[in-house]
Amino acid sequence: MVKVVALWNIREEISEKEFEKWYEEKHIPDAKKIPGLKKYTVNRVVFKHRNSSVYYRMAELCFDSMERVEEALESREWTYAFADAKDKIADHIRLFFETKEIPLK
Repeated sequence: MVKVVALWNIREEISEKEFEKWYEEKHIPDAKKIPGLKKYTVNRVVFKHRNSSVYYRMAELCFDSMERVEEALESREWTYAFADAKDKIADHIRLFFETKEIPLK
């Protein structure tokens, strides 16, 4: 499995309330349409210990393979979701991980 991790902040001119409304009502439904997406997890920082977090949100998008990631990145659904987000997010970074889930038992 390959996990795409995106981290970002909200643009200064947008309130957290405005951002969260757009994120929940528009962006998440759009992102769920990305082809090949197997698992989608969204995270919001709720605790900053000694300024340990420099990002506001993190999204984790899981795909079966790097080939599926590449197809997703070229899709109109990905292009649209990212273009729609550009005027709302700042300090965006995207990381790609090969993922192995470890059962606890």
